[in-house]
Amino acid sequence: MKRAMQALRRDWGWTGVSFEDIIAVSPMGHVLVADTAGAIHYLDPETRELIRLGSEAQAAQYMADPEVACVWRAEALVAAARERLGAPEDGEVYTRTPEALIAGDYAHENLIRLPLAELLSFSGQVACQTQDLPEGTPIQLKVPN
Repeated sequence: MKRAMQALRRDWGWTGVSFEDIIAVSPMGHVLVADTAGAIHYLDPETRELIRLGSEAQAAQYMADPEVACVWRAEALVAAARERLGAPEDGEVYTRTPEALIAGDYAHENLIRLPLAELLSFSGQVACQTQDLPEGTPIQLKVPN
């Protein structure tokens, strides 16, 4: 989790949150994280959203919502990924290719295994660069050499 915390601090630090500890990680790389003030946040790397939940009780209430629980478990996606890719190794999560993450494409052939730190880094960098764009603005991924 050390690399994942480093990625959070480096690539999500622009949010102003001082991340302290990763509390839980879903199979698809969603994260519950505490900040230095004790507040809990929900990070969704797919939508590139960081939601401040507040106290442990408030976080528990949020996570108890059936829709949130369904997204957290992502049972159909996890089953498809496990069948196609096998179990993730220590520190890995299931996710989608970078292009599929940006496009919102959930096709099973776009599922990959990736270290959590890499997913958090990528999603944080994209979120920072696209935070002020209007919804639906086309973007291009450019990979530097």
